[in-house]
Amino acid sequence: MKVGNNIESQQSNWVFDEKVAPNFDKHVRDSVPLYDYVQELASKLSDWFIYERANVIDLGAATGETMRQIRLRHPKRSLVIHGYDNSLAMIEQAKKKHEIINFADLADVHEYPKHAYAVSLFTLQFLRKEQRSLVLRRLVNSMDEGGALFIVEKVYSPDPKMQDIFQSLYWTMKSDKGLGAAEILNKAKSLRGVMRPLTIQENEQMLIDAGFDSIDVVFRRELFCGWLCMK
Repeated sequence: MKVGNNIESQQSNWVFDEKVAPNFDKHVRDSVPLYDYVQELASKLSDWFIYERANVIDLGAATGETMRQIRLRHPKRSLVIHGYDNSLAMIEQAKKKHEIINFADLADVHEYPKHAYAVSLFTLQFLRKEQRSLVLRRLVNSMDEGGALFIVEKVYSPDPKMQDIFQSLYWTMKSDKGLGAAEILNKAKSLRGVMRPLTIQENEQMLIDAGFDSIDVVFRRELFCGWLCMK
């Protein structure tokens, strides 16, 4: 099935493989509203938490774009950025940006480096709920006191009318980006059973249960929500 940007996938089988990775940066910009703004926000928020030789964590680092943006934001700081991703094809794309990413299934990472700041952009939505909780708890356990996580997820509205409105707006955004109706439908089919969005309330409860002391929404656009979570 063609899903746009010269990418093909199968029903209920969206994977970040060698068919997706070379065109991922273009595809994600056509698929996620304000994607570049989210990247910019991820780098700007780091200002309040990083320090010389601080560790930074990127969960689901993909092609290394977020890592690259954070490095560009702090050219005079010797940051150590640890990216994690389970797609070798994505990691190969990251190498072209001179970013090194650890090959790992997030649910199998038992301990993260002690870190000051972490980002998770459109990542945990691909994990089962119990896996997300485990990842978040382990992340908090390895975080500096006063450290923070910036997380962005696709979300569902608990109100069916709102969900219908937001979903329609999302499809319109994709259409405005040049994706065809068949491509939009095929992408939705490929994500069946693969992406598992939660409501805002469910996400926030999970973040609280993981051990974050302060949580606030810093980004919202229809079906997407971002939080700054501080320990």
